[in-house]
Amino acid sequence: MPERTLFAELDPIFHPRSEALIGASGKQGKIGRVLMERFLETGFQEFYPVNPRESEVLGVRAYGTITDIPGPVDMAIVLTPTDAALAAVRECAAKGVKTIVITTSGFGEAGGKGKELEQEMVRIAREKGARIIGPNCVGIYCPSSRLPFPLPAGKESGRVGVVSQSGFFADYVTVTATSNGIRFSKAISCGNESDLNIMDFLEYLGEDPETEIIVTYLEGVKDGRRFLHLAREISKKKPIILWKGGLTESGARAAVSHTGSMAGSGPVWEGALRQAGVVSVKSFEEALDCLYAFHFQPLPKGKRVGIISGPGGTAVSTTDRCLELGLEVPPFSPRTRERLLQKMPLVGGSIHNPIDLSLASVVNPRVHSDAIRIVAADENIDMLLVIAVVGGEVLRDFILEAKADAGIDKPLVVTVMAGDMQSVARDFRLFLGSGITIYSDALRAVKALAKLAEYARFRVRRADAGKNR
Repeated sequence: MPERTLFAELDPIFHPRSEALIGASGKQGKIGRVLMERFLETGFQEFYPVNPRESEVLGVRAYGTITDIPGPVDMAIVLTPTDAALAAVRECAAKGVKTIVITTSGFGEAGGKGKELEQEMVRIAREKGARIIGPNCVGIYCPSSRLPFPLPAGKESGRVGVVSQSGFFADYVTVTATSNGIRFSKAISCGNESDLNIMDFLEYLGEDPETEIIVTYLEGVKDGRRFLHLAREISKKKPIILWKGGLTESGARAAVSHTGSMAGSGPVWEGALRQAGVVSVKSFEEALDCLYAFHFQPLPKGKRVGIISGPGGTAVSTTDRCLELGLEVPPFSPRTRERLLQKMPLVGGSIHNPIDLSLASVVNPRVHSDAIRIVAADENIDMLLVIAVVGGEVLRDFILEAKADAGIDKPLVVTVMAGDMQSVARDFRLFLGSGITIYSDALRAVKALAKLAEYARFRVRRADAGKNR
């Protein structure tokens, strides 16, 4: 018989036919009610609330214990207080549950006794062939299986996978990105990793045909060699956007109390991630910025940026940022300058790289479309950055028109510097919903382009190394 792979072992976890919620509640302010509402919203069919004090929860029949449920249960979510979690795991094991998700905290991250309790729960589960996710996590989100997170993310499946040691990161990145046009294949919050850990799920997502981009929050790993080997192999075929917590001494101490993870040396981690081709970020905001770039843009062939800007001063400072981050802002070809002379305003503007569209970008926004068509055709340019002082549907439509007419296969990102916070938020949803990567600040756009170029170079180097073996 062929050897059973980790992917084959873990894939059923994401496709349970039946689910029990131990600690389901109808009371406001309880996580048991929040998850009940999410399951009802997604329409998961075989769903069983478990609460010994209730005969029904939110109109659904409740059971005193999981063993009272008449049919088989594939997955159970444990929401009980810490001192009741062990008994819940025993009952799940006796019931024959295959996956036990423990959201409760107060275990390994709390110290010695909590760690011992974690180990006892794992021992009991594994004796009966069950696997544990958590404790101290929010579990699994899988739209195709109608498995929800506590926050109401989208119901449609996509191509982004998430694995995180932080429950908040996993929950919040899915709900935030979903509101801006991103769809997810799976998301996993693994918490304290008493049994299954972040490397298991990273390996799974690396093999998952439904996942093309992976977003990760990581504080520490138990086997650094395995992690870096996985990251290097996965990065050859799909990007890993990773936010590493605990890079400083104080951050490492916080990681121990958060998920019980040993964080390790900051400089060592940064160097290792770079060698593995991981797209390393330093904030939630930067993780989203990179996700929007990698999701909507092709990989560039090089690191040469063409800047098309309404405000001249911003164009100059953005050029500085490009060079600081290892990008290039080369001169346009003679043919490009000739075409720009025919289309661009001569008063107050510039046809050099960066282009200064001047006030014409306000009174005649179509100049953005003309400039994009011309610059995109320049063989000296690998990526385009548009900096606009007008937004809304007018700019969106001109950009879409230019991309369609020119058949652009180069990354093109947009910065809109206009309006109040409400209009900026509207532009984000409008542009991202149309497949256009948008940022509220040019530096954020440049950082995302630099990450695209860096990852593209890694892919080329790895491909060349493979050919020379």
